Amino acid sequence: MSEPLLQLTYISDIAPGLSREQIAAIHQQAERNNQQFQITGVLLVTSRHFLQLLEGPAKQVQARFAVIAADPRHQSVRLVSERLVQQRQFPRWQMGLKRLLDQDEHADLQAVIHLYGQQQQFSEQHADAIALLLKSL
Repeated sequence: MSEPLLQLTYISDIAPGLSREQIAAIHQQAERNNQQFQITGVLLVTSRHFLQLLEGPAKQVQARFAVIAADPRHQSVRLVSERLVQQRQFPRWQMGLKRLLDQDEHADLQAVIHLYGQQQQFSEQHADAIALLLKSL
């Protein structure tokens, strides 16, 4: 049996004035870094928040999260959950980026992310709801 992986989910506020180009640069940098560190996951971006799931070896995921938490492009970084899992939820995505720009098509998803973006702490039920949301991708 393989060693369990750490699956970490966080939400943060996008720094004021962060452009689409800068968000694209975050995505490109994440793809390069995450491949090197055997991390996969998904990054959801709304007009106000980043919601990201990282998964991989625990030390690497925790190190990447520390870098993200210190990054001024992310403000008010809040840990949603940390879980040990046996298999990756996003095995092929070094950092899949799903931009949520189409207001009509993704209005419900954006509303949920904005709702959770107002939370400062997360219960196990919140974490489960966010995990279910991410499984739907």
